[in-house]
Amino acid sequence: MKRINKQGQALGRKGEESRRRLLDATLSLIAVESVHKLSASKIARAAGMASQSFYLYFKDIDEVLLILAQEAAEELAEVAAVLRDAAPGTPPEILSRTFIESYTAYWERHRPILNARNYIADSGNIDFLKVRHEATMPIIHAIADRIKAAQPGGRLTKASAQSRAVIIYVSMERMAARSRAVQYNVEDAGNEDLLRAEVDILALLFTPVADRG
Repeated sequence: MKRINKQGQALGRKGEESRRRLLDATLSLIAVESVHKLSASKIARAAGMASQSFYLYFKDIDEVLLILAQEAAEELAEVAAVLRDAAPGTPPEILSRTFIESYTAYWERHRPILNARNYIADSGNIDFLKVRHEATMPIIHAIADRIKAAQPGGRLTKASAQSRAVIIYVSMERMAARSRAVQYNVEDAGNEDLLRAEVDILALLFTPVADRG
């Protein structure tokens, strides 16, 4: 089904290209400045288009950012699949490192829009809260399933596994959200040390109780 613009006209090839240029221009701008500095005219200029063109495709700045956040969210399913589709018997340490590295790489690819999404969601915007929730819950469920599987026989309730998964996810996101160029002021601990710590913590939760030393 073809998209329509704000005048109710179906978008052809040129219309789709113009819409995409505005989206890409927004991404370029938020990579170097705060979302507060965005304006329709600035986005249009960055896209090489007339200022009034913006409102032919989008209602406001929030709509552009929301679309970009939704696009980024689509790729997160691949990260969840690292846990969900892992081969039986994959060592917890390898699984944990692959998962964390996949999630961190996802953040590296989409850092500007993910930071913008979280900032607006944290301000209480319902639409952005919903997009964030829908994007993150499959990851949280995948982590929880692995945690629960490591403690068979009902040792861990679903609620407890989910709670632990939320804590792990929030910590992972905070670590991924920081720029790799930013070093924590921790003596003798670099980025690889921090990654190793993340892997160790997650691997412990994924290791079956019977195999823990």
